[in-house]
Amino acid sequence: MAAILRAQSGIFGPLDTVESAVEISLVGRIKWATLARIVLLTAVLGFAVVMDVGMGPQRSPRAPDTTLYQVCSVFYFLTFFLLLGTQLSRASTLRLRFLAGLSVVCDAALAICLVAVTDGLHSIFLFAFPLAALNSALLLYRMGALGAATLSMAGLAAMGAMELGYLPWNISAWRVAWLRDTLPHLPLEPMDALTLLTVQAAAVYGTAFLAAHLMRELDKAREREKKERQELASLRVHYDDVVTSMPDGIVTVDLSGRITSINPAGLEILETQSALVLTRQLLDILPQIEQTSDDLEIVRPRRDQRPQVLVCRSVVMRGGPGEASPGTLVVFRDMTEQRRRDGEHRDRERMAAIGTMAAAVAHEIRNPLASISGSVQLLQTEESLSSDDRKLMEIVVRETAQLSDWIGEFLDFAKPRPLQMGPVDMRALALETLQACRQDPRVTAAGIELRAGRGLIAGELTKDAVMSGDVLLLRQVLWNLLVNATQAVLAGERRMVHVDLSVGIAALELYVDDSGPGIEVSDLPHLFEPFFTTKGQGTGLGLATVKRHVLAHQGEIRVEKSPFGGARFAVTLPLRPTGGFASRIKARPDEVGQLASRGPRTSVGTVRTAELGGV
Repeated sequence: MAAILRAQSGIFGPLDTVESAVEISLVGRIKWATLARIVLLTAVLGFAVVMDVGMGPQRSPRAPDTTLYQVCSVFYFLTFFLLLGTQLSRASTLRLRFLAGLSVVCDAALAICLVAVTDGLHSIFLFAFPLAALNSALLLYRMGALGAATLSMAGLAAMGAMELGYLPWNISAWRVAWLRDTLPHLPLEPMDALTLLTVQAAAVYGTAFLAAHLMRELDKAREREKKERQELASLRVHYDDVVTSMPDGIVTVDLSGRITSINPAGLEILETQSALVLTRQLLDILPQIEQTSDDLEIVRPRRDQRPQVLVCRSVVMRGGPGEASPGTLVVFRDMTEQRRRDGEHRDRERMAAIGTMAAAVAHEIRNPLASISGSVQLLQTEESLSSDDRKLMEIVVRETAQLSDWIGEFLDFAKPRPLQMGPVDMRALALETLQACRQDPRVTAAGIELRAGRGLIAGELTKDAVMSGDVLLLRQVLWNLLVNATQAVLAGERRMVHVDLSVGIAALELYVDDSGPGIEVSDLPHLFEPFFTTKGQGTGLGLATVKRHVLAHQGEIRVEKSPFGGARFAVTLPLRPTGGFASRIKARPDEVGQLASRGPRTSVGTVRTAELGGV
């Protein structure tokens, strides 16, 4: 037994490196060997019952018929104690190996006992010896199989020696009576005994070597499978990490067009959940997608109905050897912000060109206009002028002044002044600007109703609306939006402009709604472009100026459908801009009222209420 354990430790390698693996492996193998032994014992017990009941009419008082029952009971108890010891010795590798060696001895002893009580070399249970070698190979591989085969052959040789009279022992009294009575018992010749032993030894040792080899190959196959499973699991983890960390959306689609998987970035881009996407048709999610390997740009609405630009590419997935393609891989990227930045870059380039041209316009046109206006005003002092001439001169002076204002507006847009940041109470600023617009004669004459929303009227009792910004530019933003709204409602019967304010945790939103006819869809992409206007008069710089001032405050402006039937201009402004000097401005209560109470800007470039046709 010690030799078997030493040899087995050599097979498994150093104890300090494979101890835990041996424990797990031995426990499992002992359990399987125990199960095989129990099956054999149960089969023998059933066979004994059948034979004892149906084939035992003559009984010998010298041979108890309970022999097989006693053998099965003894080995049932031994098997139970071996299994109990295995459960209690899971933490000890040496004990487990000792129990495995005892199991080998138990299998060999069971085979010897079965053969001994069932007529020795003529027993019908001689197949128990190869089974013992096979079961021992499961436990201790080659050493276990050879050990069981050697013990079995030693026992069988001893039985042959006893039958030939070479040994003084006699166990015939313990043989099963119905086997001795029903089967003819011929005297055993030495040559017959040698032949039986040789054949049986060849069968047992052949089974032992073959079983040990197969068990070793089986273990190698299991190790390869385990290693491949680990590699596959590691590859799956790496794949999941790569797919999960990618900023692009990745979708796999089967041959029927149904989505089979999608990564977290894809769910975030599509603003959905995996349960709402999986097994759905890809065309239901991205109707404009096409099966192409080239980059395809599509535009889809977000949840807030704002357009989202996606660049998509489809690739047909390869199948395994001899297998068809499992489907298509679709990769898409959200390019909305990139397109927005590209547009801003183009606007900046365009503004740079406008600024260069503005300097030339200022020198070439503004100075002659001042000379013309001054000369005409001098001529107006002549007493000899007729009334018609004076009216013509008044027209020249008025138009010259309007042209000068337009040039000033152009220059103000092309070369804006630097931001002068400070605390601004947007609620007070909006109410004052709205009141100033109400007092304009043209607004009053046109019957335009200017309303303040609940966020402006009742908001004074709720949340502070103080932000960090340039009060003059913010006033101009609201003024231009009001002017634009008052122009829009002139085309309808109901002439109403509504202004409201909503304050959040980090930003506030200003809404200017009108009851006009709204904005054509074809005009939306060009609405904030310089010199674009749908009116018969004006420079087309009002909304472009609004957007520039909003972007300067790190804000956002968007156009939506108004609940009053016309258009809504929504301006989002951060309460504290991130980065730069503006992020460090702290609003002081004593400054808020002072800055918010400044009057409307009247310098050149500001759109005045009297110039409602100029935006």
